[in-house]
Amino acid sequence: MTTTTLITAEEFGQMTFDTPVELVQGEVVELSFANARHGMVCTNVAYLLGTLERESNGTKVVACGSGVITRRDPDSVRGADLLVVTRERLPGAEVPVGYFDVAPELIVEVVSPSDRWSDVIAKIAEYLQAGVQEAWIVDPEQKRIHVYHGDAEPRMFEASAEVSSRALPGLQFNVDDLFRGV
Repeated sequence: MTTTTLITAEEFGQMTFDTPVELVQGEVVELSFANARHGMVCTNVAYLLGTLERESNGTKVVACGSGVITRRDPDSVRGADLLVVTRERLPGAEVPVGYFDVAPELIVEVVSPSDRWSDVIAKIAEYLQAGVQEAWIVDPEQKRIHVYHGDAEPRMFEASAEVSSRALPGLQFNVDDLFRGV
């Protein structure tokens, strides 16, 4: 019988890898590299959310798989495609050097062709359990967005639909904006 030694978020942060990885319940899980379409959609979402950041001094938009500690003992560190956090949630009102140990207001996951839908849903559930107020799954293939809150059924929005954010009052956009150039 073999036993697996679980690692902590702090140990994970000291390790280096040649491929994208996350820490899931103390174990390193390898991910696939994203494709060009995924990158273009992430850019569009970052542009949309960046507009919000420029209009509000208290909002920080962070991209590129930044680590969020979603649970402890065993630890999980998930890499969000994009996240939005207000300065009030950040210790000292500063973005951390390491992983986020606070729940952002919003998490955005852009689906890649190699993603299994059940894995993406499980990741969203983990974010919500960690205290994230709102989570989006952006699906470039179907050109739709699924919006999740911990206290309500998910909602799906397709092309031309207007979406507003509960977590980020004042944020409104058209689903088509997320898929420009794709």
